[in-house]
Amino acid sequence: MPLSLHRTLVVCALGTALGAAPATPRTARAQVPASALAPAPTPAAEPAGDPYRRETPSGALFGFIRAATRQNWQAAAEYLQWPKGSKTSREDLAKQLKAVLDERFVGDLEKLSRSPLGDVNDGLGPEFERAGAVERGDESFDVLLARTPQPEGAPVWLVSSQTLREIPAAFRDLAAPALDARMPEALRHNVLGSLRLWQALAFCLFLPVAWLLAWLFATAVLGLSRRASVRRPSAQRLVEALVPFRGPVALLAAWPLHAFAVARIGLPLLGRYNYERVSRLVVIAGLAWLLIRVLGFLSSRATMRLLASGGSAASSLTIGRRVLQGTVIFAAALAALGSLGVNLTATLAGLGIGGVAVAFAAQKSLENLFGGFVVLSDRILRVGDTVRIGTALGEIEDVTLYATRLRAFDRSVVTIPNGSLITAQIENRSRRDKFWFNPTLGLVYETTAGQMRAVLENVRARLDGDPRVEKGTMRVRFVRLNTSSLDVEVFAYVLVSDFVTFLAVQEELLLAILDVVERAGTSLAFPSQTTYVAGESEHPLAARPERSTAPP
Repeated sequence: MPLSLHRTLVVCALGTALGAAPATPRTARAQVPASALAPAPTPAAEPAGDPYRRETPSGALFGFIRAATRQNWQAAAEYLQWPKGSKTSREDLAKQLKAVLDERFVGDLEKLSRSPLGDVNDGLGPEFERAGAVERGDESFDVLLARTPQPEGAPVWLVSSQTLREIPAAFRDLAAPALDARMPEALRHNVLGSLRLWQALAFCLFLPVAWLLAWLFATAVLGLSRRASVRRPSAQRLVEALVPFRGPVALLAAWPLHAFAVARIGLPLLGRYNYERVSRLVVIAGLAWLLIRVLGFLSSRATMRLLASGGSAASSLTIGRRVLQGTVIFAAALAALGSLGVNLTATLAGLGIGGVAVAFAAQKSLENLFGGFVVLSDRILRVGDTVRIGTALGEIEDVTLYATRLRAFDRSVVTIPNGSLITAQIENRSRRDKFWFNPTLGLVYETTAGQMRAVLENVRARLDGDPRVEKGTMRVRFVRLNTSSLDVEVFAYVLVSDFVTFLAVQEELLLAILDVVERAGTSLAFPSQTTYVAGESEHPLAARPERSTAPP
């Protein structure tokens, strides 16, 4: 498994480098006038590109390193500008160059030009490109690539003859690494090219060791912080909130430890190059992970403060946090692509064109997204509100980027797309500053004028004497002679803070009104019809005894 991991990293880096090589030109089709009577001539094939991909400085040096890593010395020799008068064979010189580069090369291979003309601003002229340097104690010499004309085709880049003249002496100065000399013979055979077996095993072993040390360090720091904040509740809560940071901090601390250990085992040049690329990816991922945790921490703290102060922007903070986290992930992905050598200008241009196409294809999704921002920015809804949206009535459970979830009173969940939400009629019952008390009393037609006055006066007195009823807007009026009743409208606002309290006050007031009606000697009506027979000597109401109209 460890060897598979290392092989995967090497193959990924190899594929990335090969992807940077220019494609072989395609043949062009000759254009023949339509009026020509003779058959079209066979199109002449354009000359193919260099089979060794030596058109650029980057392609030349990486091509040599890959061929040498596979121990294909005959192919590796094709990347060398043979120095005149050399007594070393081409293949032996390629072996010596590979060994010297693995042990003593210093430079950034990412900066090698990928242009056929090389870097024209490096001060070396158009025929040379500096790849790095080889250190020999207190001295060093440059590793130069020379642009060399070919008998056929375009010029190619080769390791210059000036550099190759220095290689034999530098090779003689090389000494076997101390660790390599101490290893058993069974661990010294090569795997994955020029990588020793003990180096591969050490590389994989350092991974869990570095992670464990960094995790223990982060855990120890948190433990000491808890002990120091035992007597301070606010500091204790802050320390507990920092627990999610342990993972990204451990990752960012583990990788330098691993890099320090790997530097001691002497990886070959291609292994060091691939390791540096992976290191950049790990650092980018660790920083993105840490920044996402920071955003979550700040969002949770802000949400707690808003809820404690009665604020109503908690859902807006949730969506804002998600948008920022998505932005962090997108920026990290771009940084990772840039570290792998991808042209970000072309990538962003492609994303812009693709974004227009996606926007047309995802109109409803974007409508829901912007609808969520409108609803939250205008504070139409918030989690916990009791609302009626269309025919749905219940409590808001969650507001996401795309939809709002409402828990109905029958405990079913209604999901409403935000695009539809901004065009729907929304009744927010949790935003009432006072509650409307508006019953209509339908008294029987047998109610006399005196009894009606007693009901009106006593109901007014009962409402006016209740401190929970708003006095300026309260009214009790005999409003109509209805089909089956004499209607009295009660209009008042109850000054309470929530709907449950209002229900209790409303119940108390309705019972008091029933007492008033009963004491006035009348009653509430129900739909009915009275038939009078002609010829009666006395009206039915005249025979009814007079009832007491004393107030309660």
